[in-house]
Amino acid sequence: MTETVVIANEGEENTGYKFSWGLAFAGAFAATAVTFFLLMIGAGFGLLLANPVTHAGPTMPVFLTGGAIYFFVAQVFGFAVGGHLAGRLLGPIVETRAQEDFRAGTHGLIVWAIAVVASLLLVANAGMKAVHGNIASVHGTASSASQEATPTNYFVDKLFRPVGGAAPADARLEAGRILDASFVRGVSPTDDDRARLIVLVSRNAGISRDDAAARVDAVGADIKSKIAHMADTARKAASYASLWIGFSLLFGAIVAIYAAISARIEDDRTPNARF
Repeated sequence: MTETVVIANEGEENTGYKFSWGLAFAGAFAATAVTFFLLMIGAGFGLLLANPVTHAGPTMPVFLTGGAIYFFVAQVFGFAVGGHLAGRLLGPIVETRAQEDFRAGTHGLIVWAIAVVASLLLVANAGMKAVHGNIASVHGTASSASQEATPTNYFVDKLFRPVGGAAPADARLEAGRILDASFVRGVSPTDDDRARLIVLVSRNAGISRDDAAARVDAVGADIKSKIAHMADTARKAASYASLWIGFSLLFGAIVAIYAAISARIEDDRTPNARF
C-alpha cells in the first residue's frame, strides 16, 4: 500500500494545521444540534403513536425498545455529521497518509468528546431545574395540605401512642402512616409498630388479636416483597440503560472518527474544492 505525501509549492502558504479547536467545537455543535433535532422529530411521532385514552398504539416494551433504537440512530447520525464536517474543513498539510488519518481521526474524537460533555451538561441542567421544581411543588403542597399528609405525623403518633393500646378515631390514618414509614425504610414494621398495628386492626376490624397479627404479618411480608421487586426492577433497568448508553457512545465515537477520516479522503480526491 503506497502512502500519499502532500507537497506544497514553493512560496505557497500552507493553509493546513495540526489541530483546530474551532473546527472541533463547530463539529460538536453540529453533532449536538442534529441529534437534538432528530430526537425532537422522533419524540413527536412517538407521542402521536401513543394514545392514553384509547390505549391504542404499541405496548410499553415495544415503545421503549423503539425509542432506544431511534435514540441510537439519531446519535450516530449526529456524530457522523459532526465528524464529517470537521474532516472536510481541515485542509491539507505536508504529511503522510497515516499522519493525515491520525489528524482527522483526532478531530473526530474530540468532536465526539465535546458533544458528549455538552449533552451531559444540558441533561444535568435540566435535571437540576426539575429537582428544584419538584422541591418547590412539595413545599407548596405541604403548606396547604392537612396534617394527616405530613410525614412527621408518624413520629407524632409514636410520641402520643397510649400505653394501654387504645385505638383512636383515626385508626386507619395512623395505620397508614405506620405502613408508609415502613415502606420508606424498605423493611417490615418494627416490633413496636407491629404491636400497634395489631391493636388498631383488632379493635377496628372486630377480629381477634391472633387474626389481626396474621393480617399485619401478611401485609409486612407483602411490603418487603414489593420493595424487593421494585429494587430488582430498578437495578435491571439501570444496568440495561448504562450498557446501552455505553455501547451507543462507543459506537458514536467510532462513527465520528471514521467520518472525519473518510471526509479527508474525499477532500483529497477533490483538491480544487473549497469549503
